Amino acid sequence: MLEVLREEGVAQFSQERLTFKHRDRATIIADILGSLVRRPSGVRKSNIKQSANLSTYMLNKYLDLLLLNGLVKVEDEGIYKTTTKGLKLLQNLNIEYLKMTIRVY
Repeated sequence: MLEVLREEGVAQFSQERLTFKHRDRATIIADILGSLVRRPSGVRKSNIKQSANLSTYMLNKYLDLLLLNGLVKVEDEGIYKTTTKGLKLLQNLNIEYLKMTIRVY
């Protein structure tokens, strides 16, 4: 928990106040890629939707983006898998996230 000492009316800050209500695009993409990495045999759209906590509209929007950029591929019968390029992006996103959290603490 992050705290600032109370000196002359300075308020205390908790970790909860520093969290965001909405996810940014990079976090959503990382959630989608992460759900694909956890199951290397492939994942259906409904499983991605559930694990990434997205609406059908948002999932389709992000999957289209990932497919167009070669980060995800679709195999037989609607099974989605991540590509090597998608794995590299996920690793980079995780590294950047760790750098940000280290700076905060």
